[in-house]
Amino acid sequence: MNSSLEYDKFLKEVALIKESPSRQDSKDYQEQLTKCLAHGLNLKTFIQTKSHLFSTNETLDDVSTRSLRFLSLDYYLAQMMVRKQVLTESPTQRNALRLKFLQKTIQLLAQFLVSLQDYSILQDSLSKKLDKFESVSEPKLEELYSSSKDDELKDATLKRQEKIELYRAGKDMETQIKFLENKLNDDKEDDNEEVLRELYLTQLKQLASESWNQLEQILMEMELLKNFGNSTIQDTPEREAPNSKDSEKDPTRYTEKLESLNKPLISKSGKVLRNFTLLNKKDQLKSQVFGYGQYGPTMTVEEFLEKEFEENKVLQGGPEVEEEANEDDNETNDLATYKARAWDDFTESNPKGSGNTMNRG
Repeated sequence: MNSSLEYDKFLKEVALIKESPSRQDSKDYQEQLTKCLAHGLNLKTFIQTKSHLFSTNETLDDVSTRSLRFLSLDYYLAQMMVRKQVLTESPTQRNALRLKFLQKTIQLLAQFLVSLQDYSILQDSLSKKLDKFESVSEPKLEELYSSSKDDELKDATLKRQEKIELYRAGKDMETQIKFLENKLNDDKEDDNEEVLRELYLTQLKQLASESWNQLEQILMEMELLKNFGNSTIQDTPEREAPNSKDSEKDPTRYTEKLESLNKPLISKSGKVLRNFTLLNKKDQLKSQVFGYGQYGPTMTVEEFLEKEFEENKVLQGGPEVEEEANEDDNETNDLATYKARAWDDFTESNPKGSGNTMNRG
């Protein structure tokens, strides 16, 4: 596989999807999106396992200029993942899976930022904020910007000022990128490696600023979805998952292949982003094959019977057992004789079949 050629194809697919006139909730759009994600996932797997473009013991100076742009792969995968939707009539299922796709997008953006931080490409202001995250893979909305924690008005002012500075820095980088692109086009010399390297690094910094703004938008959307109360990520019913055939066709749904999206291209700082599993189908099937048919026993037979006795659910007693007659007990024997004679008199007076004769022909 030619990494540069495949990456160019992938970026063209990304651009076509962004410019597509189709609705995001249309079948054609989602199918095109799924193919693009699959292409990017295959490219990332190749770069991680076979290309040897990055190494954990190298610095930015050791990375070739042509390899620098591959560090943006997680960013573009995030741009596709954030558009991912499930076409279903159930609002509960749709919102629950939307939450999952948004969380996966956050992880991809976080991996992109961590990769830039590892090579000292990330802006110092963003790098310091990233270090303050309690969980890099699950940032909180209040962690994105500085907070005074005492004065709400001062907090809002600080947040606004940081957003303005981030916006201005982004505009400055846009101007610098255009200048470097024009310089590359006008430069007729073959030795333009330094200009190209500066261009790639500036583009990565610009994407980092865009990622930070996007993190805020995604976290706000996630809060809205959770407040709807339709569902949460943890308690989405398994029965609502697409069938296995759909899963095989769509690598962005319930498949273990999606887990490779969690792996950064390179991470030297030792920061491990927690794995995020949409649905571990293999373990579930394994538990069904080697497990009990329904549910395993939770108590012994003795414990069960004891519990039944305590709750008076066990019928006690039964038919009386006729005791052996005592020939010396005259009173009891006489009583038994009287009962027997009375029964004989009753059977003689009421022969069998002499009861209800109203329905006889």
